[in-house]
Amino acid sequence: MMASKVRPQPRVRLPLCPTLPPEVWINVLRYHSDLAHLWCMCRRVSSTFRACVEYAFAEFFLQDIHVDFQLEKYNLGGKSKRPEVPAIFNRLGKGSEKETTWFRDARPVYPTCKRMGIKSRQRYEETLVRWEENVTAYKPEMPNYTISIGGIVNDTALPGLKINIEEREISFQWRKMLQLFYREHERVHVLKDKWQAKTAKQIRANNARLAKGEKLMPSDYPQPWSSAEAEIRKEIRRARLKESYNDDERMLWAIDSLKHFEQYGTASGNTKALKLDPDLPGAGLGEKWFGCVNLVQELYLDEWSCMHRIDTKIEHLRTDR
Repeated sequence: MMASKVRPQPRVRLPLCPTLPPEVWINVLRYHSDLAHLWCMCRRVSSTFRACVEYAFAEFFLQDIHVDFQLEKYNLGGKSKRPEVPAIFNRLGKGSEKETTWFRDARPVYPTCKRMGIKSRQRYEETLVRWEENVTAYKPEMPNYTISIGGIVNDTALPGLKINIEEREISFQWRKMLQLFYREHERVHVLKDKWQAKTAKQIRANNARLAKGEKLMPSDYPQPWSSAEAEIRKEIRRARLKESYNDDERMLWAIDSLKHFEQYGTASGNTKALKLDPDLPGAGLGEKWFGCVNLVQELYLDEWSCMHRIDTKIEHLRTDR
């Protein structure tokens, strides 16, 4: 009777150095200069490292986040600064509220402004009223605020957003906010890598054709990054809206119709030549979404307004440095 072969036991690798305590890792991570890399990459190393990264954000980096509420009634374009309430970190919840953070109005309270006149005080009060209205009437397609973290600006959701106008502060769930914020940032980089690979392939093909003496048409040249980036941002934004309205069939149709509406309205080459009555699929006479074209138009204008607001905030941040 032959003896059965004994499987060799895997060798246990002994660490070359003892594991550092979390306190040391947190103290190291607090000096990380790339917060996007810290959240998107370092946080995925292990469950322990994830806890250290999130603790570092809670203790050291939330105070560097700015949430600016834009309070203009209509976004008419332009690069000038508009009325806004800048909200800065105030405190972090404890116990059952550890997921909640409070941000306060960074402006001085008007009673402390001795030189403030009656009209100035009225404008101050109107600003608070509009701020409260913007928060309570929040819509995913028109957040009316920007979030700035480490030079990156977006207007992703503030989960659990509430406002206490008497205390001039807002509260939201900070961890979920960061997940949504950096998810879109990471998505931009993934799609940028795909664009770069596609562009490089197209350039190689064009060079091969030119070497053979062939002529290229304007459509043979790759799309510049500035145009591709705008398309990528819109694609990600529309995916966000579809996630928010996943149980609203009418809104999902309107979001999907934005691409067709955009192509229909810019066929003449003028981005402002939007026809008021485009022929959208499903919106014809007798069809399910007849009479809903105005919803698509509103979404398109909201999208332009929000993206313009983000770009303006980025430009202001660069000039303020």
